[in-house]
Amino acid sequence: MRLSAYLDGQLSHSEIREIDVMLARDEKARTLFNRLKLGSDLGRKAFEDMLHDPVPLDLVRSIKQASAETGQNRMRSPLSPPSKEAPPKKRLWKVAGAGLALLAAGVGAGYLSAAWQNPVPPPVHIAVARNWLDDIADYHRIYARQSRHLVEVPASESQHITQWLTTAVGVDFSIPDLSAKGLTFEGARLLVAGSMPTAQLIYRDQDGDIFAVCFQKSEPVPEMTELTDSIRDDLGLVSWQRGAGAFVVIGPSSDPQLESIATAVAQTI
Repeated sequence: MRLSAYLDGQLSHSEIREIDVMLARDEKARTLFNRLKLGSDLGRKAFEDMLHDPVPLDLVRSIKQASAETGQNRMRSPLSPPSKEAPPKKRLWKVAGAGLALLAAGVGAGYLSAAWQNPVPPPVHIAVARNWLDDIADYHRIYARQSRHLVEVPASESQHITQWLTTAVGVDFSIPDLSAKGLTFEGARLLVAGSMPTAQLIYRDQDGDIFAVCFQKSEPVPEMTELTDSIRDDLGLVSWQRGAGAFVVIGPSSDPQLESIATAVAQTI
């Protein structure tokens, strides 16, 4: 307990000097201190790694929807008093800080308990295989920044787009009308994703955000699969399979209607 307090800087000057002397003379104390320090460092790093994990797509949408609803409520009743049940900001920060401290302490203690009996093995680096959705996300980041060269063939040539991409990709389709979702069809591109020719239909919303419907030929499935959400940093993807085609809708991960857009596409494409 004293070594932990020493490590956290919670001892007085006299106690710190006493621990310094003990560490200089006692090999067992040094060994225990090094294990405590290693556990604390690993716990801190594990927590920092958690902060860099992508936020789940459903959570991002829920936060955005809650923020929008809160803004609407404030506009409706700007003079309404704050709720008595809402804790002060200072209290919230204290609760959050205590939770983070407990999390770091728990990770460190768990590691220390295991490391005391077993040496720490060297880290194993596992190569994660990419799939066609990773390629789609990379393409989308590039083309979404374009203005003059956003599409390869403009929306004014919709009939040509349908014939061209059906032949090139091998999947029959119709260009979905997503105007009810606030999206305007801009045109299309032909990509290569997962080593397969892939069609990309590009849409823009009223805020200028870019969405895309992409599809390629795949192993046939007897019936349409369920919509599956995934996330690549700031991009959300909703994918499914139908017949001999694999489909995905991609757009900003924070957009709350991304899944409803995908549902509309799946019903009309």
